[in-house]
Amino acid sequence: MNISQREMILGAATLTAVLIGLTWYIVDSKAEEWKAKANEIEKAKQQIRHYEAAIKMQENWLDELNALQGDLRVFNSQNHSVSPELMKTIKSISSKHGLDITRSQPYNEKSTGNLFELGINCTWQGKLVAMVNFLTDLQQQGVRYDVRQLNVTPVGKNTGELKGNMVIHCAYTRKPAADKGAK
Repeated sequence: MNISQREMILGAATLTAVLIGLTWYIVDSKAEEWKAKANEIEKAKQQIRHYEAAIKMQENWLDELNALQGDLRVFNSQNHSVSPELMKTIKSISSKHGLDITRSQPYNEKSTGNLFELGINCTWQGKLVAMVNFLTDLQQQGVRYDVRQLNVTPVGKNTGELKGNMVIHCAYTRKPAADKGAK
């Protein structure tokens, strides 16, 4: 049996059409799956970029946190109550500026990891300039002191005196006690 050239061309064309049709069927059935996978890959790449940015920000935050913690006062961990020393420091700052702190009442100490915070409710009396200078001095102490509540009322008519109370939150760290057996 001899296959003519015409039959050979028709056979090749038919085979080509069948292969193209089969390829089209396979590609078409997988196209949705490939699109879904491409979308998943793009989402995963976006997540990776997001996490990398978060990691970079965390490194910056840790550096900034370490720098801020370096500015905090450090107390010995054996020192059970640091409130007298903190109240004495606040009283000396207020006296330096002419603000009279008449009463101080510490709150309970709160800890977060190795960072501690103690609120002190202070009743005060003085002139506006003294109060502003006191608050400015506290602000210049960095993260050591934070005035979160401040109430101000005039003492009397035309006296120029103010009175009120404020809650000052003091931040500090504690160092572990030195080992007595170590040399």
